[in-house]
Amino acid sequence: MTATSFAAEFAATEEEWRRAAEAALKGRSLDSVLSHRTIDGVSVDAIASRAAPRTIAGRPAGAPWIAMTRIDLADPSEANAQALEDLNNGATGLSLTLAGQGIGQGLRIESLSDLDRTLDGVLLDLAPIHLDLAPYEGRIATAMLAALVERRGLAPASVKALFGVDLLRDLSRTGALARAWPDMRRRFAGVAEDITARGFAGPVVLADSRVVHCAGASEIQELATVLGSATDHVRAMIDHGFTLEAAAGQIAFAFACDAQQFASIAKLRAARLLWARWREEAGLAPAPVHIHAETSRRMMTQRDAHTNMVRTTIAAFAAGVGGADSIVVLPYTHAFGASDADSRRLARNAQSIILEESNAYRVADPAAGAGAIERLTDKFAEAGWRTFREIERQGGLFEALRSGFWQTQILEIRAARAEAVATRRAPLVGVSEFPQSGEVPPSLAPQPAVDSPAPSAASRTVGEFGDDAAGFRAIVAALAAGASVADIRLASRPRPTASATPLDLDRLASPFEELRAVNEGAARRPRAFLALLGPIARHAPRAGFVRNLLTAGGVEAVDGPIGAEPLAAAAAWRASGAPLAILCGSDDAYDEQAAACVAALRAAGATVWLAGRPKNAAELQEAGVSRLVAAGDNALDVLREASKLAAVVDARAGEAS
Repeated sequence: MTATSFAAEFAATEEEWRRAAEAALKGRSLDSVLSHRTIDGVSVDAIASRAAPRTIAGRPAGAPWIAMTRIDLADPSEANAQALEDLNNGATGLSLTLAGQGIGQGLRIESLSDLDRTLDGVLLDLAPIHLDLAPYEGRIATAMLAALVERRGLAPASVKALFGVDLLRDLSRTGALARAWPDMRRRFAGVAEDITARGFAGPVVLADSRVVHCAGASEIQELATVLGSATDHVRAMIDHGFTLEAAAGQIAFAFACDAQQFASIAKLRAARLLWARWREEAGLAPAPVHIHAETSRRMMTQRDAHTNMVRTTIAAFAAGVGGADSIVVLPYTHAFGASDADSRRLARNAQSIILEESNAYRVADPAAGAGAIERLTDKFAEAGWRTFREIERQGGLFEALRSGFWQTQILEIRAARAEAVATRRAPLVGVSEFPQSGEVPPSLAPQPAVDSPAPSAASRTVGEFGDDAAGFRAIVAALAAGASVADIRLASRPRPTASATPLDLDRLASPFEELRAVNEGAARRPRAFLALLGPIARHAPRAGFVRNLLTAGGVEAVDGPIGAEPLAAAAAWRASGAPLAILCGSDDAYDEQAAACVAALRAAGATVWLAGRPKNAAELQEAGVSRLVAAGDNALDVLREASKLAAVVDARAGEAS
């Protein structure tokens, strides 16, 4: 077959293609496949006419993004070995996840020597550094890196660093400020002033949407969050002596990207459009903003954890195509709170493969002109700007958090997202769909708990530090002289004040996984009997659906005899020890056999459910079927009710014994 004849077999026009696709779907609507809406109602069309060519300026054309690796091992020596391993095998930057409040696993740095040991052999003028900070640790961590650069005699301008400060991210996470807001603003401005004076080119502020993402926020809310945070931090710098241009130059963005590929690409592209609009409104000339991306934590699962490799690969590719300047891929075991050498290697290699095999970075804005993504980019940007203005009408992001306005908006989207997961309209492979029965989780050694270090004897010689740039310089000098982090904390005298309702961070899979863990760990595992009506060809589709559903919640499915008569099915139910019987069959089988089977099972004492929504459902419910189980139901409600039935039966059995 020649290439020409092979191509001739394909539909030549969109109309022809649509006819062929509709025929292949056998009556299913093509629009339901090609179109959907995001969680906050933005329409997404998979097929759209090509848009007018435009390039959204991001990283330089042909320049690869910084493939960062997450360094979160507690011990500095172990962290150093990991950092060197990764840098020698494809990584081009390090994301140092520092231990502290709200950080489950992280690098424990108690002194400048610890940081020096962690980065021993790392060329700081070649390997960019991202400080992934614990709440309100920005001043100390930034001073630590500045002191290390000074100790090594490097020119600060040669060191690429994302210092990672975002006071409003920390407020969202903890619900409290380390000090009063005016003091926090003054301290932050002092850090920014000194870092700028030292000659560091890297931005101090990382307006970070990862916390709101993990709390369930939509793409539009993430975009509005980073704009709101950037604006409040710019105002703080201007109020303490910065020019508008200098303050805006201290801003970078951080986003989480998930396996919704189009949405993740469009979100990052929209962020650049929004920053351009922000600068235009501020009267500033166009300038790029560094975008740091991390694969989503909320999408990660503990069950069937290897599926996370697919999710993170899609997310990393989307981040690269969307124009991220630096990317971190989380290890596939991240949801367990620990990662071994293999999972870290796979995370590192995922970026190497995407960079070297796809070559997507060689194209300036690979999504440019793609109609579906261009339209979604514009919709995200327009809605993100409107939502940002709503935040501004509240007095800015700090006031929106303090009043609870912003948390309320996010919780509404979170509830809608939770409903989509529970009804499996947003399926989680390996968790709510296609779960593995008898699955054995990865064997991982847990990381040691991180305790706050005690102040050293030297703390008596460390005076209190001021909130301005001079105070920050004094911290740098104290660390260089051997003071510990505990010494600095003691001298800083934090005075926490409750200021906002903290956001609850969770993974999408948690409700299913928690229910399954309880049921599988119970002394008597909940079970349900499947009454299989008719031959395999007639009951297999609905029986498979029910088995899949029950396994997702840790409820054991016990198959009855195939095509048994009603009395035999009732006898098999009694022998199973299950409190619940679920009829599984075709609509024809329900017409012919279900009523008699329901009567026999009810007479034997079973609670009877039925899989599907047949035409005679009302009659069967009158006959004794207490619940219909079908696609679109709230699967968590179904599973919890099944578990509750088993618990009641077990309690009665215990009383009888």
